[in-house]
Amino acid sequence: MSESSRLVALNTTRSGPLQSVAGVVVAAIFVVLVAPHGTTKADSQQYSVVARLDAKSAGLISRDVVVRVKNVTVPVTAINARPDIPRNIAIVMDAGPDQANVLSREKELAIALINDLFDASTSFTIASVGTLSKTQATTLDRSVAIQHIREIVGDTGKKSNVAIYDAIGSAILQISLSPSFRVVIFIGEGNDGGSRMRYAELRSLAESNQVAVLAALVADHSLRGAKSILRYGRTLQELTSDTAGIFLENQKTPKAARGLSESVQGLRLIAFEMPSGPPGRYKVSISARRGKRLRAQKAIVIP
Repeated sequence: MSESSRLVALNTTRSGPLQSVAGVVVAAIFVVLVAPHGTTKADSQQYSVVARLDAKSAGLISRDVVVRVKNVTVPVTAINARPDIPRNIAIVMDAGPDQANVLSREKELAIALINDLFDASTSFTIASVGTLSKTQATTLDRSVAIQHIREIVGDTGKKSNVAIYDAIGSAILQISLSPSFRVVIFIGEGNDGGSRMRYAELRSLAESNQVAVLAALVADHSLRGAKSILRYGRTLQELTSDTAGIFLENQKTPKAARGLSESVQGLRLIAFEMPSGPPGRYKVSISARRGKRLRAQKAIVIP
């Protein structure tokens, strides 16, 4: 993460266990502004927001991007990418009773992602969610991360939804303990049940810590109901859209792994200056010149 940004702590009073743990293409967004280490001018502060570029936009530089806050253009100071900053990727696996028939597919996808994304500056945090959820220690060792995946045991018994929000929130807190490029990839059925953390709190937590959330739904049944309405993972679809991620539905493993890996590789941190302002949420728009495609977070809060 840009040195000008730091972790903003979220009040998780209701979170229980979590307490311890873009011619011009325009995308109207809200961004979470995190409190800076310092100021660049007497009346300006430095902030950054996570964004995702496609392959054709990978060469964007600062002058290619326009950021507007409250209809005022603010200067972009840098576009940071790995390996300029280390990368911490959390993979959250759904090991609930509903996933007994597809857990092997989840593991196959997770291991493919680790192999695709591994490098010397990328660390992995593996978490499983089910009747008993567990978040492993972060590791730079690919073989250790893969072993954590292989050791996940699925729940048996009565089918039920699991506390997905709590598990994702726990993973966000863990990967946000140190400066890094932060990504959470959820693999599972997608419906939350029993979380103490509310969806709005989870979204604020991801935005506050500049975490891109990606989701790949894996299930042994259709994810859509009548009139093709999404019945599983609807809130995760919203979360990925709000945090510059992507949302995949029951894709075959090679295609899903390719899509997720390309999306992670396209993530950037766009740093900009803006005048100091009172606390609150601020509507922001980001545009990229020459038809470049840009997606970014959709929530900014000055604490």
